[in-house]
Amino acid sequence: MDMQAKRKAEGDRTNMVLGRGLGLFSIGLGIAELAAPNQLARWMGVDDCGSTVPILRAFGAREALTGIGLLAKPQAAMGPWARVIGDALDMAYLTWAFNEKSVGKRRTVIALGIVAGALAIDTYAAMRRRRMFFGNPIRRTITIDRTPQEVYALWRDFERAPEFMTWVEAVQDLGDGRSHWKVRSPAGVAFEFDSEVIEDIPGQKIAWRSLPGAAVHNRGQVMFAPAIGGRGTDVFLDMQVTPVLAKTVASEKAKQDLQNLKTLLESTDGAEIEIVADEPELFPPVV
Repeated sequence: MDMQAKRKAEGDRTNMVLGRGLGLFSIGLGIAELAAPNQLARWMGVDDCGSTVPILRAFGAREALTGIGLLAKPQAAMGPWARVIGDALDMAYLTWAFNEKSVGKRRTVIALGIVAGALAIDTYAAMRRRRMFFGNPIRRTITIDRTPQEVYALWRDFERAPEFMTWVEAVQDLGDGRSHWKVRSPAGVAFEFDSEVIEDIPGQKIAWRSLPGAAVHNRGQVMFAPAIGGRGTDVFLDMQVTPVLAKTVASEKAKQDLQNLKTLLESTDGAEIEIVADEPELFPPVV
């Protein structure tokens, strides 16, 4: 087993343990909120009259369902994010209760601290799933004998992407930084997805991400910087895609795309591409 495969296996095991642990915790907390909401309210220093019991029981049902989902699919991407959302709701309720219904503010503060700790753990688990979902970043760079503004202008005109991205069949600019992409894998499988620009600095940087519901989830950034010695522009590409696509298209196609971009802009052949995936990062990672 190579080092990358070993790290992936270890990451899968960690995610499995985290998923099951959070699932059991959710079910236990859900049962407590459903079965003993009055006692739980008093422990948190909250008056158990009025709306307190129905709210805690609703929270309990949410926790139980989230826990069942995590145990059923401990490595699914949505489980920890469901807990993060639930933690935020819990903190909002306890903050409100501290001001309006607390009969023991010290206990309410302790409960808030516990929920904050759970939120930190759940966020950590969710971010781990996100990284595992996208896989390792694909990083490539090339030097093109054109100004950063010229290279940026061609890349930013997304409808021209098929001119240098051979796996892209068509791109439709939807306006407001959004675009619709039609791509095809080497196996002939067609994909479509919508993407949006999340950062756009003319002549310097374009960052994007696919929109929810995309058949191919991806995100990344491309940066343009003046090359040392007036040799043109250094282009840095940093992207992440769903693992299945990374193995079939993106990892190799990114290299070819940059070569084609250089050829298109310079109208010359023979460019060399430096792969920097295993070298120190040249710019901040996509987050």
